[in-house]
Amino acid sequence: MITKFRYKRWDGTQSGPEVSTEDCFDEFSKYLMEGWTPDEAYEWILKQGFGAKEGGTFGIDELRGELSSYRQNIFETYNLGQSLDEIRRLLESAMEKEIANLKSVTSAGSPELEEKLALLENLSGKLSQAIESLMDYEFRDPEARELFSSLLLKLESIKNIEKFIHRMGEKFTGENPLGFEETLEIMSIFQELDSVERMMMSGGFGEIAEEELKEVLSKKGYDSIVMLKNFRSVLVESGLIRTLGERTELTPKGIRKIGEKTLGDIFSALKRCELSEHETGLRGTGSTKGDESKEYEYGDPFDINIVGTLKNSLSHEREKNKDNHKKIDIEPGDFEVYETEYHTHAATVLLLDLSWSMSFQGRFPAAKRVALALNHLVKTRFARDNFYIIGFSTGARPLSTKELAVTTWDSNDPFTNIQEALAVAAKTLSRHKNSNKQIILITDGQPTAYKTGGHLQVELPMFFGGLSPRATLETLKEVKRVTGMGIRINTFMLDDSPSLRRFVDEMTRVNKGRAFFTKPDQLGKYLLVDYMKRRKQVL
Repeated sequence: MITKFRYKRWDGTQSGPEVSTEDCFDEFSKYLMEGWTPDEAYEWILKQGFGAKEGGTFGIDELRGELSSYRQNIFETYNLGQSLDEIRRLLESAMEKEIANLKSVTSAGSPELEEKLALLENLSGKLSQAIESLMDYEFRDPEARELFSSLLLKLESIKNIEKFIHRMGEKFTGENPLGFEETLEIMSIFQELDSVERMMMSGGFGEIAEEELKEVLSKKGYDSIVMLKNFRSVLVESGLIRTLGERTELTPKGIRKIGEKTLGDIFSALKRCELSEHETGLRGTGSTKGDESKEYEYGDPFDINIVGTLKNSLSHEREKNKDNHKKIDIEPGDFEVYETEYHTHAATVLLLDLSWSMSFQGRFPAAKRVALALNHLVKTRFARDNFYIIGFSTGARPLSTKELAVTTWDSNDPFTNIQEALAVAAKTLSRHKNSNKQIILITDGQPTAYKTGGHLQVELPMFFGGLSPRATLETLKEVKRVTGMGIRINTFMLDDSPSLRRFVDEMTRVNKGRAFFTKPDQLGKYLLVDYMKRRKQVL
């Protein structure tokens, strides 16, 4: 017995696995961190599946494998040897009835009888051709005429079965023969499976009526179809992505979500003690520090702790008034005020290395995550700070938050122009009057490009593992100029080769900034905690 199924459009009533917005976006943003575009990320997720939780989902290749297994099971169960036998018997019955009628009403040996018998008794061996050869024949026997009319109605199906047997007959090796109608059902199933595969390959999962695939796929395969089908719509309906023409882009909400996620991922990896506010010993106008208070001193902001002040007053012996109640006389020494933290207003430029070498060892995804996290931290927690991002490789360019979310390393620009990046950063910071200005440099290499006289120059190292002399010299000149503007440079290096250390040591000596040599997976730990600490003190 063949199970026949029909496809219908999803109407929301069918059962299926829950598709979490959080899980979908986590998977989606993982590829964005690698520098993929939203469309590339979506296509790859469809191809490979997604998620590690509870075994994840199948991708297109594995789903096609399940469809192939279903077909193979049919091949090994059935055969097509008798698919047209029923039709052939009907044609033979019609011919027998017509020949018997002719012999009964036509004189033996007449030319008319001989001509008709020659036609009816020598039909083509191919069933469809035999039927077509009789299309202009006028049947005299009523039963034969009726049988032949029914065969004409099935002629197109007969042709299709003949083609199907010619193309795939040898693959059907099972012991169970299929009849005419059953063969048509198998053909319909195969056509529908082919259609599903085409929709998968073209990314058209939205057109697949997955409920009807329960008879074909395993439970995991069926759940995978549901989740992949709804993956894009979940992100769109959540307002995280949108389609512009043929291109997909992150919405502002999606960009904020990435920043929030990367920030949370980085901080969740830190030890609890590393999440402190890195307090300084400085006091001044700022936010209060919870319940901590002190005796008032001349010059302190008069942010009075009323409860502490009254307790101090009541601790003294007081004379009673006429109603036998102690009077509350507050003396100058009784006053307590809340302590305050000293906060600064910072202007920061983050220089993000986009050169070709950043594509190795997970450096670029780590740097991009930190840039997004720091950007989100500043905009949500330190909204008064000024924060800018500049990407650089052979040249340097500002990056908006929107651009940062989808940017990748420059595959065609292998050089590292720290000099120009510093110059663009200094120009950006010169617009701000506050004294707390800093540049955060994230890179994995020494300078190999620079500008002189307005012209770009590139210079490979003198030898393997060495420095590029002129590029290094011009970059250090820019470091000195930036230092003269009162801008501190904090450098986070993702490599620690001896030549790179020499360059960084010299840059740090000139600028009096700090340098961190760290691995990609530790970058966020150092940079974000350092930023929160440093913004509470004058750099």
